[in-house]
Amino acid sequence: MKMKLSLLFICFTISFSFAQITSRVMIDGRVSAPIGDDVEGVVVYNLTTKKGTITDDKGNFRISVGTNDKLEVIAMQYQKFVVLIDKGVLNNRRLNIFLNESVNLLEEVIVTPYDLLGNVSIDVKKIGVSESGIDEVAKLTTDRINDTDYDWTADELSELENKVFLEDRMIYGLNFVNLFKVVFKNKDNGEDNVPADIDVKVRKMYNDEFFKTNLALEMDQINDFIFFAEENGLDKSYLEEGNELNLIEFLVSQSKVYKDRK
Repeated sequence: MKMKLSLLFICFTISFSFAQITSRVMIDGRVSAPIGDDVEGVVVYNLTTKKGTITDDKGNFRISVGTNDKLEVIAMQYQKFVVLIDKGVLNNRRLNIFLNESVNLLEEVIVTPYDLLGNVSIDVKKIGVSESGIDEVAKLTTDRINDTDYDWTADELSELENKVFLEDRMIYGLNFVNLFKVVFKNKDNGEDNVPADIDVKVRKMYNDEFFKTNLALEMDQINDFIFFAEENGLDKSYLEEGNELNLIEFLVSQSKVYKDRK
């Protein structure tokens, strides 16, 4: 009898433990903003799983979530906010985030879907972002992104329907683990290994295919673009270890400005 009770207790404990494991599903999401605001490159980061993704040019994204997970949304032109995932999002496997401009800057914004279809409407204040860079979004994303061992993954079923994808520690087709091997031979030696000629180092770090495929630049525009980026904020800080994502976001942002001026 004691043996049966012991086995029953063990089974109950195991079942209870499994019940505590949050079940997660892959959901499709979309960020919508007022006309004229860019929805590409918005960082959607799961604070619970420490994994994230980035929206495409239409604001679409895919990410794995569970009940009560917190998604931090960081857009270049808006203050950051957090979406609390509920059962409605999981059941529909859909999250639609509608951004509305507000005049007030709140210290902390946490919202939940207002219906069972996974729709979220959020009033957030626009933040000042200079045309020359993405300093605001870089500042906000540094802690969340650079301290997560770059464990950014895309589901194996995700469609790679645009140039932005995150898989196997990859972003824009670049491996963050190997990206800066040519820059830092020994990160603990305490020496500044970043050369003075930033343009030369950037050209060594990224091949022509990167600029052509991911930044939509022609071969004869690459060098001119790098000088343009330098004149508009590309400095040694972007080449420091730990700023890999910030550098790529900066180059993507600057490529848009560079092409728009033509």
